Amino acid sequence: MEPAEAGGTPRARILTIGDELLSGERLDGNSRWLAEHLHEMGFLVVGLESVGDDEEVIAQALARGSSGADFLVVTGGLGPTRDDRTREAVVRAWGVQLREDPGILAELRRRFEARGFPELPATNHRIALVPEGADALMNQRGSAPAIWFHPETAQDGAFSRSDSPPAVLLLPGVPDEMKHLIGQVAAPRIRRTFGFRFSPSSTRILLTTGIPESELAGRIEALLDREGDGGVEVAYRPSLRGVELNLRASGPDANLRVGRVESLLQPVLDPYRYDQDGSDLAAAVGRRLAARGWSVALAESCTGGEVLWRLTSVPGSSAWVQGGVVAYADEVKRDVLAVGEKTLETHGAVYEAVAQEMARGVRRVVPAQVGVAITGVAGPGGGSKEKPVGTVWFALSHDGGCRAESIRFPGHRAEVRERAAQHALHLLYRFLEAEATEPPHGRSVPSVPGSG
Repeated sequence: MEPAEAGGTPRARILTIGDELLSGERLDGNSRWLAEHLHEMGFLVVGLESVGDDEEVIAQALARGSSGADFLVVTGGLGPTRDDRTREAVVRAWGVQLREDPGILAELRRRFEARGFPELPATNHRIALVPEGADALMNQRGSAPAIWFHPETAQDGAFSRSDSPPAVLLLPGVPDEMKHLIGQVAAPRIRRTFGFRFSPSSTRILLTTGIPESELAGRIEALLDREGDGGVEVAYRPSLRGVELNLRASGPDANLRVGRVESLLQPVLDPYRYDQDGSDLAAAVGRRLAARGWSVALAESCTGGEVLWRLTSVPGSSAWVQGGVVAYADEVKRDVLAVGEKTLETHGAVYEAVAQEMARGVRRVVPAQVGVAITGVAGPGGGSKEKPVGTVWFALSHDGGCRAESIRFPGHRAEVRERAAQHALHLLYRFLEAEATEPPHGRSVPSVPGSG
C-alpha cells in the first residue's frame, strides 16, 4: 500500500511494541486510543500491528509501516532497559546512527537530583539516545522523549529535516505519556505536516439495546439500500449490553449527511435506542428518574444485585436509588418480599406471578415510586424443559399497575446475568420515557422488545 496522493486524506498506521502484548499479559489499549485520536484529527487509519521486543522484527515492522502510510505512530521500546530496542531497530531499518542528546541528559539529571538522587543511573543514558537528524520532543510526564523523523530522508547515517510525508513518531508505551505527547507536544507538528490535507468529518454514536446485531444490521441495510446512505459509513460494535452504531462521513457536508442518515434510521432505532451522554444505560435511567423526581427499588434473584450495582455506580445515584433486596433463596422471596408460599410451591421461583409479587413487595420494604424485579435461571444447572437455562422473568411495579414479561437469553451464566441486568434497565428506561410524554395516571407499563 502506497501513501495517499498529495491532497488526499492522509493515511496512518499504528505499531505497538512489547512482548507483553503478544503473551496476553497486557491488553493493547494504546492502539484503540490512537486509532480514535488519529481519526478525530482527520487521518484514515489503514492498519494496526503489534510485535514483540525483537530488534530485527521491529525493524521490519518499521519499514513496512512507514512505506504503507503517510504517518506511522509507534509506541513502546523507548525505555532504559536492554529489552527496549526501538531505537536500535530504527538504526537497523534505515542505517542511521544514534547520538546522545545533551539536552535530554541534562533534564534527566535535573529530575533525578530533584528527587534526591545525586547521580543519574547509567542505564538512563539510553533514554538520551536519539537517531541522528531526528527531533526529540520532551516528555513532561515521564523520562523517554517522543522522537520524530522522516524515513525517506535517511542518508549518510542521518535523517534530514522535512515537512513532507511520510513521517514517523516514536512514543513511550506508558498510556498517559503517550497521550500527552501526541495530543499536545507533537500536535503542532502533525498539523503543520498534514493539516492542509485533513477534510471535515462528522461522527455520531448511537446506542441501542434489546436487539441483536444481525437483526439490527438487516433492518438498517435494507432501509439504506432503498434510501441511499449518502456516503455515510455505518459501523456496528456489539456487546452483551447492546449494539453501538457509529455513523461516520467526511467532506464539506459531512455533518448534514450524517444527520440525514440518523433521521432515516429513527423509526428502526426508536424502540431500542437510548441517549448517549455516557455509554451506560444506567446513567440514562438515572437522568429520567431524577427528572421525574422518582426513585427505584430493586428485587433481584438471578442477577444477584448487578442492576443495583450498575445504578449505584452512577455519580449522584443516591437521589434516585432507594435500595434493594437480593432475594436469591425462596425463603427470602417469601419472608422479605411477601411472595406467596403457594405460588412458589406450585410454580417455582421463575414464574410471572413471582416476579410481580417481588416487584410489589420490594416497594413495601424499600419505599419507592417504581419497583423492578428479576428472577430467572442463569445456569449452568437448574433448567428444565419448561424453563430452560436463560429463562428470566421481569416485572415492573408502580402506582399505575404491574406487569411482567419473560425473555430467554443465550449464553453461559455470566452472559445471561449481564443480558438480564441490561434488559431490566431497558424495561425501566422505556417506562420512564413513556411516562415523560404521557399523563402518569391510568397507564400500563410498556412492553420492551427482547434481546436475542
